[in-house]
Amino acid sequence: MITDPDDFFRHGCGRCERFATSDCSTRPWLEGLTALREICRGAGLVETVKWAHPCYMHADRNIAMLGAFRGDFRISFMNPALLSDSHGLLEPPGPNSATPSLIASPPPAKWRRPSRRSGTTCDD
Repeated sequence: MITDPDDFFRHGCGRCERFATSDCSTRPWLEGLTALREICRGAGLVETVKWAHPCYMHADRNIAMLGAFRGDFRISFMNPALLSDSHGLLEPPGPNSATPSLIASPPPAKWRRPSRRSGTTCDD
């Protein structure tokens, strides 16, 4: 497993035989994962690796983690009850989860790049 966050973005998490291959789950989602990384780092969170995935911390507390799967990539929040989710973006990680705690990417066909003006998208 990896210990350097840069390795996750270069090669993957290292938890399976697809590590450092073109079949790694991080490969198709690299652009989105990198964008989330930039947001977390830009917010002043400290980047580290936990459980072979990038983890973002503040005041020695885990705030969020990035993950990549075959069907999506996601950011998971460690204490989602403290978040305000007025737009309903958070999803539960599974059917038995009581609290929504992650934002998973939509399929690439539904990606829409936000514009800089008044919260619209470039496709509007």
